[in-house]
Amino acid sequence: MNTSTPRSIQLPELATPAVGGGSIRIPELRNIPMTPRVQALVDHRAFQRLRRVRMLGPTHLVYPGATHSRFEHSLGVFGYVRRFLLVLLRHPSARNSLTEEDLLTVLAAGLLHDIGHYPFAHSLEALHLKGEDTPRHEEVGGEIILGNLAALRGTKSIADLLRRDWKVRPERVISLCTGDLGEEPHGVDRLLHSIISGTIDADKMDYLERDSHHMGVPYGRTFDRERLLDNLTLNADETAVAIAAKGKVPAEMFVFGRYTMFSEVYWHHTVRAASAMIENAIAAFHSRTAIDPDRFLGALLAHDDDQLLQWLLDETPEQSATRYLLAGLQSGQRRLFKRVATYSRAYVESEKQQAYNRIYTMDRAALSDLTARLTARLGSVTGQPLHPASLIIDIPPRDKDKMETIDVVYPDVTGQRHYPLHELSRVVAGIHDDFISVVKKIRIFARPELALALSSVDDMEAILLSEILA
Repeated sequence: MNTSTPRSIQLPELATPAVGGGSIRIPELRNIPMTPRVQALVDHRAFQRLRRVRMLGPTHLVYPGATHSRFEHSLGVFGYVRRFLLVLLRHPSARNSLTEEDLLTVLAAGLLHDIGHYPFAHSLEALHLKGEDTPRHEEVGGEIILGNLAALRGTKSIADLLRRDWKVRPERVISLCTGDLGEEPHGVDRLLHSIISGTIDADKMDYLERDSHHMGVPYGRTFDRERLLDNLTLNADETAVAIAAKGKVPAEMFVFGRYTMFSEVYWHHTVRAASAMIENAIAAFHSRTAIDPDRFLGALLAHDDDQLLQWLLDETPEQSATRYLLAGLQSGQRRLFKRVATYSRAYVESEKQQAYNRIYTMDRAALSDLTARLTARLGSVTGQPLHPASLIIDIPPRDKDKMETIDVVYPDVTGQRHYPLHELSRVVAGIHDDFISVVKKIRIFARPELALALSSVDDMEAILLSEILA
């Protein structure tokens, strides 16, 4: 792949090797070029904090190697943004329309896109989607960049460094990180944002490979990375990354790789059990603890994953649901909840489909009521007095029901030249249907002793369905 830098662009960050700096080596066998201004951002205390934030939260309880950090991932995304730009700048339209300020802005956004992440952010953001008062890491990142959080400001804020060294507007960097581009976004900003967040983007390309490497699974590394990168291009109105026709099969492989990572890893039933325990523990904490939002955010940003769990324990009484749920996640012990039922849209039994649809559309209050009724019913069936947090109903995130697509470009044909990938590929269209119908499962988890007791109960499935459909 020809990655020589066009003469009109003289950015040291795009030179090979980087001008004026060295490199940082990250898995797998990747050198991330450093220049003085990149190094200044990496050395900032807010960026160094990401060393203490696990990329995949409690997933290491299932895949022991999954202890890698947001720090490592952020460097990887910066490296991929750089490679995206080197390819796109081979196209005259991109080379003529993108300024040095544009390029520096998206490079900084790639490096800083996760600056607001904190332990178990995805579990807490699931609560945000369900109406709980939890911060979104993108919004927190904006506050950190602007220097509005004193504990992470340092001697100079990241915004100060962006203005002084990068000659870019911090607000524009933040908008590319958050996707909040305004009511009438400029086409260039839409293009730059698509490099950070799209169907095929620098973020996904890094985390699929990185997570696969650390967890010891092949699924996120099965796409042809070099051919996919080599065929990056622009869509019809030049507002988003697209794929040249020669990259169609690698693009299909990429989409399938992401599908299998969700199916077999991110939403593996044991991983979901651990995540659900944390999500429900924090929801219980919010429900009984009138804690100041700024103090809660301060705790999120000050602690690593294990420290945050300990802080939650210290802030709650002995018999609280939070303590009950977190007991199985403490250092030195691993007692995760077990599956007692699974529902998906793929089941042919009408009652199971009805159960899925009923639960999937429940709000927080209705779900809490159903959980309480099921707990009471199962307590009477087993003859055991059950703690109110003995049972968890886990619903997959509702924000992944919309198909993401990317244009495939046929540059040398007459007639239509741009097609959405899912219209050209039955594989991609089928992946989306299968993701919604099969991968997005609703599971009921129970305390290990309860799950064992329920395994010997006759007509357990009928008992659960009767309560769900009541």
